[in-house]
Amino acid sequence: MLLLSSGRAVDLSTHRAKYHALRLRGPAVNAQHRALYALVDVIIRHKDDNDLPRSGWTEFDYVYSGYTLATIHRATDWSDAEKSELNCWAVKNTQRQRIETARRRLLKNQSALSLKQSSAPQNLYSLLLKRLEALPLQAATADHWLATIQNMQQSGLREEEINWSGVRAFLHQQIKQGNTASLSKQQIIAAINFKPIALTLSTEQIWGSDGGLSFKEVAQRMPHQAVYRAALKLDDNCLCILRYVDDTCNYRVGVVKTLSHDHPMALNKYWFALDPYGRAITNREESLYFSNSEAAKAATNKHAREYLGLRNGVKFNSRFDYLSLYGGNNYREWTLSLNDYQRIFFGAHHFDHNVLLHIRSTTRHDVQGNKLLFIEELQSDWHQSGQLYGYNTSYWGKVANAPFKKEWTALGLKLMLIHASQNGFDGIAWAAGDIQETRYSKNLHAIKRRYDKEIPKVLNKLGKAFNCCVETSGINTRDPWLNVMRSNNKWRVTDGNGKFETRDKYHNREQAMTVLHRHCKAIELPVYMYLINDALREHTVENGLPLFGETLYEKV
Repeated sequence: MLLLSSGRAVDLSTHRAKYHALRLRGPAVNAQHRALYALVDVIIRHKDDNDLPRSGWTEFDYVYSGYTLATIHRATDWSDAEKSELNCWAVKNTQRQRIETARRRLLKNQSALSLKQSSAPQNLYSLLLKRLEALPLQAATADHWLATIQNMQQSGLREEEINWSGVRAFLHQQIKQGNTASLSKQQIIAAINFKPIALTLSTEQIWGSDGGLSFKEVAQRMPHQAVYRAALKLDDNCLCILRYVDDTCNYRVGVVKTLSHDHPMALNKYWFALDPYGRAITNREESLYFSNSEAAKAATNKHAREYLGLRNGVKFNSRFDYLSLYGGNNYREWTLSLNDYQRIFFGAHHFDHNVLLHIRSTTRHDVQGNKLLFIEELQSDWHQSGQLYGYNTSYWGKVANAPFKKEWTALGLKLMLIHASQNGFDGIAWAAGDIQETRYSKNLHAIKRRYDKEIPKVLNKLGKAFNCCVETSGINTRDPWLNVMRSNNKWRVTDGNGKFETRDKYHNREQAMTVLHRHCKAIELPVYMYLINDALREHTVENGLPLFGETLYEKV
C-alpha cells in the first residue's frame, strides 16, 4: 500500500492481467518489465475521517481506480505530484516483484483464452458523413455549416451522432476564435472523428484441453481381449474401466481398478490411453500408465495431432448459458466494447472493462423450419447503471458518460442483423417480455418494454423500405417455469418462488438440466420473429447499417 501525500491510499493488482492481455493482444509472457504496466490495475481505497489508512489491507478493501499503470498519466482527477509519487513507488524492488506476477497469470491463462472479433461493426456507417459527402455545398462559414447540419435532423440524422462526431465542437471552436472565413467541405469531413467510440464486437473462446477430440464420460469395463490387445499387463485382481470415450475418432481413456485395498495399483493413479485401434499410448517415460486423467487425455491429443492431423479444439465461453431457454445450439456470448474510450466502466457481468452491452444468442429453428439467430438476452450494464445512478464525466467513481444512451438496444440489434445476414440465417427471433420476467421471477417493466416494444419498433423501422416487419412464430422448447441456477460451483433447479427448489447438489449443468427436463413439459413457445428477405439481406451485406438511428442512407 502507498499513502500519497494527498491522503489517497493506493495499491497495485494483477488479477485482471489476462483480460488486459486479451484486449491488447499482448504483451507476450517474455516481454520487458515495463510492458507489463498495461496489465496492472491501480486500485484505490477511500477513507473518511474515522477510517485512516492502515497496513494489512487486502485488495478486497480497494476499488478499481479506472486506470492501469500504463494509463495513469491520463488521469484528470490525479495531480502531477500524485502520479509522480506512484511512478517512483512502482519501480522499487517490492513493487517490481508484484508487477512480475502478471507473467504467471499470462503463462497460466493466456493460452486457454482468446477473443474472436466480429467484422460486424465495420458494416456500420455514419449517416452524417454520407450526407455531407453528398451535399453540393462546397464551402460556407461555420455558422452556415452548423445550420446545415442541424437541418439534417429533420430527415433522420440523430442529435447524438452530431455530438459524438466532434464536428459540432469543431465549428463552435471556429466561431469562438472569430473565424469568419469559409470552411471547405473537406475541412468539415476531416473534423469528424468516431475513433474514440470505436466499437469492438467479440466472443470469448476457450481453447479446450481436449484438443481436437470430444470426450464424453462413461463407465464401461473393458473386455479381456481388449485389455490383452492393448498390452496392459495386469493380474487377476485388476479391472480396466473406460472413463472417457471420443466417438468420432475412437480414442479412449480409462483407469485401472482393483477390489484389493492393499494392491499396488489401488490408488487410482494408473490411467491409460488407447488409440483408435485399441493400442496403448505411452507417456514420456515410455510407460503405459499416466498419473491422472488429464495427462492421459493430453497424450491422446498429441497422438491425434501427430497421426491424424487434428487441430486443437475450441469452444465458446458459456458462463451464462444456464439463463437461456431450453434447447438451441451454437450458444454465444457477445460483448460490444469501447476499448479506446477515454472513460472507464466495469459492469457486473464481465471482467473486462468498457463493455457497452452484451448479447447472448443461440441458433434455433421455428416450427416452419426457418433458421433463426435467437437473442436470449440483450443488456447494457453501463447504461442501466447510468439510468439508476446518473452519469458523471469528471470523477472516476461515478458511472462514466458514454455514447448510445438511448440507442444501445438498436445498436445491438443492428450488429445481430448484420451477423445474421452475413451467415445465412433466415431471420432473428426472441422471446416475449413475460418470458424474461419468468427467468428472474420478478416484475421487470423496463425489460418487458424492451422486448415487446423497443426491439420490434427498431426492426420495423430498419426494414420498412424492404417490406420486412416483426411477426410471430413458434419454437419447440420446454415450459420455462423452472430455472437452472449456479452458486458456489454447484447447481440447483428452482422456480424462483419457493414452491419448487432443489439443494445446491448437482456438480454440473447437465445434471441439473436432467431435472428440468423431467419436470418441464415440451411446448411450442410463441416468439417474435423478424425474417430477412433478399432485398434487406443484400442491402445489409453490401451497404451496411447506420451507426446511429434507423434511417438508411439512400444514394442520390
